Amino acid sequence: EGTLTMGNQLQGLEWAVDEAIRGGQKRIVLDLSQVGYVDSAAVGVLVGCSGVAKNAGGDLRIAGVTDRVKTILKLTRVDAVLHLDATTEAAVAALSSAGAAGGGA
Repeated sequence: EGTLTMGNQLQGLEWAVDEAIRGGQKRIVLDLSQVGYVDSAAVGVLVGCSGVAKNAGGDLRIAGVTDRVKTILKLTRVDAVLHLDATTEAAVAALSSAGAAGGGA
C-alpha cells in the first residue's frame, strides 16, 4: 500500500489528468485501491482534478478506495463531490452509462 501525499506524485497526478483531458480523454477513472492514506493536499488535488474534468465536459470517478481513505474522504465531506466506485469496472460502467445517456463527453 502506498500513500498519496503532498509532493511530486500529486503534481504528476494533476499533470496526467490535464494531459488526458487535453488529449481528448474526458472520462477518467483513478484507481486508488493500492493507496492506504491520503493527506489534505491529496484530497484537494482529487477535488481539483474532478473539477477540471467536469469543466471540460467530462467526469472523473475514483475506484477502489480503501476503508481508511474512504473515512478521510467522508470526514472532509468530499465524498459528496467526488464519485466513488467500489471497483474500476464499476467506475468504467458508470462512465459508459453516463456517456450513453448524454452525461459524459
